[in-house]
Amino acid sequence: MVKLPVVVRAICGFESRRPPHQYMLMKIDKKEFKSAVYKLVKLIPRGNVMTYGQIAALLGYPRAAQYVGWTLHWAKFEDVPYQRVVNRFGGLASGYSRGGREAHRFDLETLEGIKVRDDMTIDLEKYIWHPPQDLIPKIRSAGVLEDIPFKSP
Repeated sequence: MVKLPVVVRAICGFESRRPPHQYMLMKIDKKEFKSAVYKLVKLIPRGNVMTYGQIAALLGYPRAAQYVGWTLHWAKFEDVPYQRVVNRFGGLASGYSRGGREAHRFDLETLEGIKVRDDMTIDLEKYIWHPPQDLIPKIRSAGVLEDIPFKSP
């Protein structure tokens, strides 16, 4: 195992009482994580959005934004309003499962009433939704620990 930079340890929320060589990342319980993502996205009010990273952080996995995207990519449109999730810059998803950015734009403008700019972004300050703490799904446990999959410089 490798010692991670202080910034990485702080962002990932590693416990400071562990020796540096024992820092590990938690493995995501995929079924529980998927269920929590779907529950949270279903709570986003019409006309508002959240970001992939915001969802991941609220669920206790601040570095799992990409996994939130993958999870939503395979969701059924009728069940989960995944058009309400954008990237950290307010950008629309190029991998939007209903037809890329243009389809994402169409869904946001027609179904949500959200104005999309010409550069395929939205005004996050205007449309971002911050859920109350009591509405955020809780994930029971993170599962088994695994080694960090990268090397230090």
